[in-house]
Amino acid sequence: MLEPLFKLVQQESVTEIIDNPAIPNEHNNHAVGLATDSIFNGLQNSLSSGGLKDVLGMFGNNNNVSAKNPVVGGIIENLVGSLSSKFGLDEKTASGIAKSLIPNILGKLVSKTNDPSDSSFDINSIIGTLMGGATSQGSPVEIPGLQNAQGGSVDFGSIVKNLSSGSLDSNQDGSIGLDDLSGLIAKVSGKGNTQTGEKVSGGGVMDMLKGLMN
Repeated sequence: MLEPLFKLVQQESVTEIIDNPAIPNEHNNHAVGLATDSIFNGLQNSLSSGGLKDVLGMFGNNNNVSAKNPVVGGIIENLVGSLSSKFGLDEKTASGIAKSLIPNILGKLVSKTNDPSDSSFDINSIIGTLMGGATSQGSPVEIPGLQNAQGGSVDFGSIVKNLSSGSLDSNQDGSIGLDDLSGLIAKVSGKGNTQTGEKVSGGGVMDMLKGLMN
């Protein structure tokens, strides 16, 4: 997830970062890395605090990526702080960059994730990377602690479709609700225990992005 997300931010940040005189050219990739880090950590923090419904709701509605969305607002706030700290930008400049960039990136991410002809992002792989479930592209995510009757895994693609249609029952049989699933995911999210090839631990996301930022 991290490398395609970094490349997406890089492609979509021409105005806010690449051509922005407030950010020296030699630091462009670092700024892209900060934005990538803010998005990843913001989504992960939402899951770890029980905000599964908010995250999935965002992916189920491309119009739900404005700063009014608490998930989006948190990511923007984090990036403002990072830009101010790393590059000495005043709050107005950093806020302008973040408020323009983050909703646009998240909108593109949601659109690509929901496009069956685009294989660059997949909701199961995204959730799996964020919370540590074993998954491969398009496959359901294994959830530690999920009852055996549920098969131990969840297809978040189906949940997003149900959310989009107004249903909050993941499999429409009433056997498990999003609130219960949120609790399980919150327990394992952010522990750096991913089994998707992207172990986030130690120095965190920025360390993993070093090769891309050079």
